[in-house]
This record gives sequence, structure tokens and C-alpha cells, in this order.
Amino acid sequence: MSDDSIRDEIKKKRKDEWIEAWFAIEALAVDEKVVRESLAGHIEKMSKLREIFIYEKDFKPTLKTKNPLKNVKEAFSQVVELKLFAKNLPILVSTVILYGPSAIEILGPDNKKTSIEEMQNVTNIIAGIVHQFAAAGVGGIVLTPPK
Repeated sequence: MSDDSIRDEIKKKRKDEWIEAWFAIEALAVDEKVVRESLAGHIEKMSKLREIFIYEKDFKPTLKTKNPLKNVKEAFSQVVELKLFAKNLPILVSTVILYGPSAIEILGPDNKKTSIEEMQNVTNIIAGIVHQFAAAGVGGIVLTPPK
């Protein structure tokens, strides 16, 4: 896309009250090439989503890190900062869950009316994830019997 096309699309998304956000996504791998290619591929998949419009990507330099995880002496880390639009709140929440940003800042709009349908979709997305964790044996809701 040309710079003019991107500017036009940004204006259109703001007019249509898409949610504008900044994401920072970090990848870590024991091989420098793997971290760069994996992060680039991750962002490429994200950019193909119809209801997400990424208008800025800033891949930071890959850094060597010492002891980033237990039993890992050395690895490579890379961060990408994105500016994007999500069509609505359920799309934003789904994107956060699927693409795992480390940090998020909502840039606009200042106010957004949320429909009951959007609230329903968001809560069902979250409930589905909780149940997937429980089915995998890595989480869920802990219930305690009455005393």
C-alpha cells in the first residue's frame, strides 16, 4: 500500500470507529534466525486477518539474552511494535488471545458504545479459553466445597 492509501485507510477506520491500538509482541528462541523468522511469520499471519488493519510495524533489533528461562543459558529476543485497528471489541480480544502481545495501549476512540452482542461475544471468547485450558489440564476454575 502507498503512504496515501494507508493514510486514507486510517481516516476511514477512525471515522467508522474501529478500535485503534498499539501492541508490543516479543519472541524468544535459542537461535537468532528462528526468532526473527518466527516473529515475522507471526505478524504476517496477523496482518491477513480481515478485521484487523496493521498500519505500522517496527521490528526492534534482535538481542542476545543470558539465562532468560530456567535451564536456558542463552537465547535471542526480538520485539515488534505495531499500530493497528480492530473492527470491534470481540475482534480485539480474540487478537490479543491468539497473538499474545506483551503490552497493549488503546489509542482510540475516546469512547465506544458496546452492544449486548459484543459483550456476549467477548464473554464467550474468554469462557471458551478458560475451558480449553481446563481440558488441557493447565488451568480452569477451582471450586471449593462449603465447610
